[in-house]
Amino acid sequence: MKKTEDGKIFSKDIMTKEVVAVHPETPLLEVAKILAEHNFDGVPVVDNENRVVGIVTEYDLINKTSAVHLPTLQVILRNLPQFKKEEAHFQEEILELKVMDIMNKEPLCLAPDVPYDEVIKIFREHHRVNPIPVIDADKKILGVISRFDVLRPFHVLQGVLKYF
Repeated sequence: MKKTEDGKIFSKDIMTKEVVAVHPETPLLEVAKILAEHNFDGVPVVDNENRVVGIVTEYDLINKTSAVHLPTLQVILRNLPQFKKEEAHFQEEILELKVMDIMNKEPLCLAPDVPYDEVIKIFREHHRVNPIPVIDADKKILGVISRFDVLRPFHVLQGVLKYF
């Protein structure tokens, strides 16, 4: 983590630069697998020019207001008597669902020069948001900030303090 000469920390200083992102056409099952494998809460959705066009989170996968509420869909499918006749068709439709079907198309994003204290305030005000993409003026992704990234300066300080 870098600090400026005056000791200030900005979003660009704490962001994770190695971003795992998906495209709008990514199948939902694939994004669910990515979230589980990496233990992520969400991933940015980018277009072919690496511009942020959305975000998809675990919350999007289970939210009742989402276009696809997976827990409700499971209950419906289990309880439909005609489901047995249509099982292959339903499975095919589920497999065809894409990130664009449920992603938040207006994600909260940060510029690289947002002060650290403002980043903390944003996470407090938007407690369901994690991670937050960091973008440049052209909406191209530079990194992401997660709650873990926000806490990283405290871990660094704690490591330094143990030597005193």
